[in-house]
Formats: sequence, C-alpha cells, structure tokens
Amino acid sequence: MSVKMKIVCLSFTCLLFLAVGCVETAMKFHGNHISSVPVVALLEGGPHAGTWKTFDLVIDYTYKQNGGVLDISGQCALSEHYRMNYATISEIFVYLFFLDKDSRVLETLSFPNNWVGDTDEVQLFSQTHKIPAGTTGISFGYSGEVNERKDRMSFYELPLKK
Repeated sequence: MSVKMKIVCLSFTCLLFLAVGCVETAMKFHGNHISSVPVVALLEGGPHAGTWKTFDLVIDYTYKQNGGVLDISGQCALSEHYRMNYATISEIFVYLFFLDKDSRVLETLSFPNNWVGDTDEVQLFSQTHKIPAGTTGISFGYSGEVNERKDRMSFYELPLKK
C-alpha cells in the first residue's frame, strides 16, 4: 500500500472515531432510568426551591416553569467528605435530566461551567431551557474527580442503565 493510501485510510479512521465519540449532550443518557437519586416533580409556576443531595454533592436550586420553559438557577457544593479529605477539584460536570413518568431520561442539559479549583468552592448555575414533551420531573447528575497530592478520587451519579 502506498504512503498516500495509508494517510487517507488513517485520516478516515480518525474521522470515524471522532464521529462515533461525539454525542450531542441533549441525547446523552437518553432512555436511561434514574433509580437511586432524588427525582423532583416538575410543578407549574413558581418559584419553587429545593435541595438535591447525594453523598458526593449538594445542589440548592430554584426553578420556575412557565409556558413550557424552565428557568432554573442555584449552586452546587461538594459534600463535607470531599471538602475535608481533598484539596482540589480536577473537574466536575453537572447535568440536569428531564424525565418522563417512569423516570427515564428524555433529554440532558449540561451546565456550561467546567468546575475546577478548590474543593471549598461553590459552583453557581443558571439556565433557561424548553421543557421536552412528556416531562414530569427533573433530576441532576454529575461526574467528577478530586485530588490530594497523588491521591485521586473519581465519583459520579449518572443514569447508566436502560
């Protein structure tokens, strides 16, 4: 095989891997089931406020629903466990899931801030998004990594099961 042909084949293979790896955020986890984390019933009007909490993360939020549009804002903080035992955040990604009546993901919204820095930092968020048809509730999810010198800890709460 000629050098030119090898380059063409390698380029095509790289493009194929890139295309397969690129999934639009809205479709991430589509159809997967939320089972072990709190689901928030989506109420009309507002503002409505609450706290969504897991072992890893605490999210205080306020939302308002009007005419099929959700305005949501709030703040995320790591749990005391991570703040006491780790110094820095390598990265944390936070998601909002729109759920159907069976707690299956209809659409995923990614908060735009890439959360890095000190484990004591609080991450603020504010989003406006059209509510997908069939939505009865919302939930949050995340994946992240913290570290203390050479000790690293990864954690997540994501709807990975169909």
